[in-house]
Amino acid sequence: MIAVAPFALSTPTSAAETLLSQNKPATASSVESATYAAGKAFDGDTATRWASKEGHDPEWVSVDLGATAQITRVVLNWEAAYAKAYQVQTSPDGVTWTSIYTTTAGKGKVEQLTGLSGAGRYVRMYGTKRGTAYGYSLYEFQVYGTAGGTTTPPSAPTNLRTTSVTSTSVTLQWDASTPGSAGPVASYEIDKHGSKAGTVDGNTLTFTVTGLMPNTQYYFSVYALDGQGTISQPSPELPVVTAPSDDTQPPTAPGSLTVTGTTANTVSLSWNASTDNVGVVGYDVYNGAAKAGTSTTTSTTIDGLAPSTTYHFTVKARDAAGNASDASNQVDATTTSGGDTVGEVTQVTTDSDIPWGLTFLPDGSALTAERDTFHVVRITSAGQKTTVGTVPNVSTTNGEGGLLGLAVSRDFAADHWLYVMHTSPSDNRVVRLKYENGALNTASEQVLLTGIVRGRYHNGGRLRFGPDGMLYVAAGDAHQDPNGQNLNSLNGKILRMTPDGKVPADNPFPGKYVWSYGHRNVQGLAFDSKGRLWESELGDSTMDEINLIVKGGNYGWSNCEGTADHNGSCNTPGYIAPVRTFAPTNKNSPSGIAIVNDTIYMAELMGQQLLQMKITGNTLATPKAYFTGSYGRLRTVEPAPDGGLWLTTTNGDKAGTPGQLNNKILHIALK
Repeated sequence: MIAVAPFALSTPTSAAETLLSQNKPATASSVESATYAAGKAFDGDTATRWASKEGHDPEWVSVDLGATAQITRVVLNWEAAYAKAYQVQTSPDGVTWTSIYTTTAGKGKVEQLTGLSGAGRYVRMYGTKRGTAYGYSLYEFQVYGTAGGTTTPPSAPTNLRTTSVTSTSVTLQWDASTPGSAGPVASYEIDKHGSKAGTVDGNTLTFTVTGLMPNTQYYFSVYALDGQGTISQPSPELPVVTAPSDDTQPPTAPGSLTVTGTTANTVSLSWNASTDNVGVVGYDVYNGAAKAGTSTTTSTTIDGLAPSTTYHFTVKARDAAGNASDASNQVDATTTSGGDTVGEVTQVTTDSDIPWGLTFLPDGSALTAERDTFHVVRITSAGQKTTVGTVPNVSTTNGEGGLLGLAVSRDFAADHWLYVMHTSPSDNRVVRLKYENGALNTASEQVLLTGIVRGRYHNGGRLRFGPDGMLYVAAGDAHQDPNGQNLNSLNGKILRMTPDGKVPADNPFPGKYVWSYGHRNVQGLAFDSKGRLWESELGDSTMDEINLIVKGGNYGWSNCEGTADHNGSCNTPGYIAPVRTFAPTNKNSPSGIAIVNDTIYMAELMGQQLLQMKITGNTLATPKAYFTGSYGRLRTVEPAPDGGLWLTTTNGDKAGTPGQLNNKILHIALK
């Protein structure tokens, strides 16, 4: 591309308008090279310029003003490569554009476009016919008008405290928030462990959470919302332990425990119901002294057992107060030889932190990310553990943030790149750094994507390379409901980027990382044999989801939660319904997913089980549960090099204390 000296900008501004675009974020359809980046057209320096690739129509360059503004004037200072035909367009979201100026007689040099009338947060030059054989090039693109201002949320509620604690309820009280720019506080949202427990109006500063378990620790937060739904930062989190129950009478012992079936890796049991002065809420099954599973009915199947092995089972009943009955009669059962489709579970190793991210290396060993210590640990198939380094600049949120997803490069043997999603002190981000010679090379770190808003909860965090070679990123909504539908936000999305962090040219929204949107808190990503992306997602208090993701798809949050109307707008055309829902969320809570032989395996947190669902076309078979209550909360499941699965537990993951837990990494044989 040729260059000539820039023209001076003698463009006095009227008192009624302001230069809005200088040094604001910019994107472009293409750049000739890094020297001619989009931001060079908005830096106030007429010695620098944006330049598109040569020989293409159309091309565009866009600026984000940061807030909606009334546009009255635009000045285009062209380099020699100018536009003969172009439009100046505005947009509220960077997706839908309205032309406020159109010409087919562009002259180049300095073009003063006055008397404009339009509004938008985004403004772009959209060139459709080049004035030369080259591309398009602007020394400066100046946008004038009147800023509309930004909305500030209410302040975070303070002094969250308890006024009453019983064995099944907690009454909370807090001090009022200060209103934001949109007016008085309209309501307060009370959260338990990051999910909504209730709401009250803006004049009420107390709430009672009911339905709790005795002698159990819970974590509560309160948010303030204005009349437009703008939500504050959370109050400081308040841990509360409910009181012991007055009920000290245990249930009666279950009777007539019987073996009803055996396979190579399972034993099925049934028993007679227990009675209780208040009510039995569940049964715990034991193999000797070790807990083997749970059930809410009078039968269950214990999975993951070794073939040709004898086990010794008893059952105890449990009431809501946590009182346990005496043990039932003992029964002995011997598994058969062979192996089941979902076979034996063996322990690979333990972890004193939360093994969150998990990815396999070409040599068959694995790397895990410890959420709260920020360590990356190498684990061999034999269970040998080595800490290989600490990822720089990681920060906790005292909730669900920290060191999260991991993925190795598809060309790892050659380039040694390890991809990491983590929380920093200012945001959530995606970085990559070399893993070589048995250690992380922190000096090699490259920050690929920043600006994913961090929250105490709803950070997402999963990474997955697709068969197309692109990196897919799960970004939660950071507990800001509107983020899911806001295409200008990276949150509440599945994002797609090139391995070096760029926006792929074939993404559905030009210049944006967004691949799909309308998500709350994406937890699992996996591809099937057809190259289709499946996703698991945590709901709020009504439904969890599994979705089949399509390019540019809108999955409804926060207007829809699963198939339920969340705020009166779930019937909006274009929303894509989940393939399967799970309700209520406090009984399931999906986390990671893996796909092996076109079968989805989904780990559950509250459900404390692994669900198996065969993919048939665009549908999923009825879920089959394994290991219910056997290992507690389950976080991450990944296909192992030997054709089985690795599964991580995540017990104690709300505590936020690094290195003080007792978790396991398990191997599941698949046939």
